Amino acid sequence: MKAILYSTIVAALVVPTLSTQAAPEKPTTESKDAQKPGDAAWTTLEGMFRGPSKQPKSREEAVEVFTAFLKDFDAKAAAFRKDFPTDSRRWKIALEEVKMNRMRSFVGLPEKDEATVSKTLGEIVDAKDADAETRDMASFVRAAMMGEGVEGGSVKIEDFEKAVAEHKKAFPESKSIARLDGALKTAKTKAEVMTKPFDLKFTATDGSEVDFAKLRGKVVLVDFWATWCGPCVAEVPNVVATYKKLHEKGFEIVGISLDQDKGKLEDFVKSKGMTWVQHFDGKGWKNEIAQKYGINSIPAMWLIDKKGMVVSTNARAGLEEKVEKYLAE
Repeated sequence: MKAILYSTIVAALVVPTLSTQAAPEKPTTESKDAQKPGDAAWTTLEGMFRGPSKQPKSREEAVEVFTAFLKDFDAKAAAFRKDFPTDSRRWKIALEEVKMNRMRSFVGLPEKDEATVSKTLGEIVDAKDADAETRDMASFVRAAMMGEGVEGGSVKIEDFEKAVAEHKKAFPESKSIARLDGALKTAKTKAEVMTKPFDLKFTATDGSEVDFAKLRGKVVLVDFWATWCGPCVAEVPNVVATYKKLHEKGFEIVGISLDQDKGKLEDFVKSKGMTWVQHFDGKGWKNEIAQKYGINSIPAMWLIDKKGMVVSTNARAGLEEKVEKYLAE
C-alpha cells in the first residue's frame, strides 16, 4: 500500500515499512474524449496523488508540509464529490484517501479506523462504474491489509490466504498477484518460525560464534537492517539507547546486515556505538538468513523471549517497553 506520497514521507517521519507494498502509481490521463465537467478539478486532484511538491528536510517540517497538504486534498476531494457526485473518478479519489490514511496519525490528523477503510475498499471493488485498474488496486490493498493483520496478530493466516485467493480469482491478470504471493509466503514462514525455539548459528563479522541456543535466558532482538536503509538508520539511536539501558538486565541484539560493503558496515556500527554482533555475507537482499526467513522489507525486528521463542516479528514500535515486558517474565 505504497503510494508515492507514502514513500516521500517515510524518511522524514520514520514510519513503518510494509511488507506488502504496491508499486507507486503514476497519475493517469483519463479518456482522450472531449472535455467533461469536472476535468479541471480532476486534473488538480490527480496531480496531488504524487504528494506535495515541497520536500521536507526535517521531521518538524514534514509534519507541517503534510498537514497542510492533507487538509488541502481533503477540501478538494470533498468539493469534487459535491460538484460531480456521479463522476466515476470519485472512486480513484477514494482509493488515494485510503493510501494516505495512515499518514494522518503521524501528523496529528484524525485517521479512519480499519473497519471504515475496509468498507471503502469493498465499495470500490464492487463499484460498477469504477475502472478495472482502480478496482484491482483496491482489491490488492484490502488483501495486503489482511497480511499486515497477520503480522499484528489480528488476522489468521487462513483468512489472509483466502483473501489472496479471492483477489487472484477476481483479477487473474493483476500485476499485484506476485506481491501478494510473496507476502503470503512470508507470512507462512513467520507463522512457522513462531511455533518452535529459534535455532540459528553463524560466525559474526568480529569472528565470534553466534548460537541462539546459548542465548536462552536472555531477551534477544534480531535486527534485519542495512546502512543504506533510511528508516533503519533513523531507528539506530532508539535501538542503541534501549540496548544501553537494558543490556545488563539480559537484553541482547543480533544484527543481520543486508549490506554489500563490509568496510562501510564496520565503520558505521563503530561510529554509532552499535556494539552487538553482526551477520554479513555481502549478498544484500539475497542475504542467506534474510532469505531463509522471508524478509522482503527492512527494518524488520524480531523479538525472542527467554525460552527462545519468537514473540514478535514487528518489535520496532515500542521496543523498550516490549523488551522490559519479556525481561520481567
